[in-house]
Amino acid sequence: MKRLQMKYNLVQMLYWVATCSLTGYIAVFLQWKGLSNTEIGIVTGMGCILSVVVGPFVSGLIGQIEHLTINKLLTIIIIYQMLIFLLITFLKLPAVIIMILDISIITLSYACVPLLSMICMNHLKVGHYINFGLARGLGSIAYATTAFSLGLLVDKINPSLLVLFFVVGMVLLLVDLYTIEEIAINSDSKTDTHISVFKFIKTYRFYFVILLGFGITFGASAMLSTYLINIVKSLGGTTSFYGIAVFAMAASELPFMAITHTLLKYFKSEQLFVVAGIMYLVRNLLICLAPNLPILILGMLSQGASYGLFTATITYYVSDHIDRKHEMMGQTMISMMSTGLGSFMGNVMGGLLQDCFGLSIMLIAGLIMTLIGSLILVVFSLKQLKTHAS
Repeated sequence: MKRLQMKYNLVQMLYWVATCSLTGYIAVFLQWKGLSNTEIGIVTGMGCILSVVVGPFVSGLIGQIEHLTINKLLTIIIIYQMLIFLLITFLKLPAVIIMILDISIITLSYACVPLLSMICMNHLKVGHYINFGLARGLGSIAYATTAFSLGLLVDKINPSLLVLFFVVGMVLLLVDLYTIEEIAINSDSKTDTHISVFKFIKTYRFYFVILLGFGITFGASAMLSTYLINIVKSLGGTTSFYGIAVFAMAASELPFMAITHTLLKYFKSEQLFVVAGIMYLVRNLLICLAPNLPILILGMLSQGASYGLFTATITYYVSDHIDRKHEMMGQTMISMMSTGLGSFMGNVMGGLLQDCFGLSIMLIAGLIMTLIGSLILVVFSLKQLKTHAS
């Protein structure tokens, strides 16, 4: 089982190394290619919103197409992403073509997340223990280390290095993926996997409301993260410091993700949702109101107790509370509401507000979104706890 854990750890680590080079430096990369803040917002926003449609479609292919496995599907997606990223980097293309191609690979990147989660959950269902929180936390450390390294390298060379990190990370990911035993989906679960989004929401109302609150807070955080380079520069920092800030943010996730499985033995999921909601407010308050770079770093370090804790908790919640036949949709809904709707709202709004009114107005909008999302998380989680108690 230790070998299985190590292999799955590596899957998460390599995926987030590649993802950091694709989405973590998206603003830096697209500014290098000549795009404006508004155009960057459209690219990231459309990539997010399209994942709401593409994510369930891609996940639904498993079980519908005979002999199509998670590994095979991920292979097809990753090869496409590598080819397109190489084209965007090294060919001189019109801005609109760059935007369309980049949207496609970002969309598919978000579609991969529930597939990676399901690899772990499928093993758990047959008694193969994997600590998802630990693996996902190590993925965050890998993301953090990559962000720090890229911050230094991009500052000294240029953003074309990003595609090298992406390709190497994804190739190694595929190699590791095929060393892990694939767990087949039971035939009886296939028959009921075609649940519509609306029917799913009606069936699992509390779960949807919690995801709605998360989606709004995640949207605010995505806005701040996408344009973090602009926040850093406004406080007197450089691209190198941007790498340090992203490192601090991602590295803080590991401890909370790693201990979530243990915390759930002593606390209910709803209690952890309350803590995450409060910490999201702390995180974004510190970032938006930061008078200097040290306070900004403090805000980034709050990522672990907000995003890290919530992500691990909600993933386990799906495995424990959502019907097995709807579990893939449950995992996909996490991406739909956060990296889909939430990020779309945050990224598009962030780009437009900056270009039309300036950075300070974008920060105010981020605070308002955070307050709304955090209230939803806290209020409805407490209400659910009260219902259980009675």
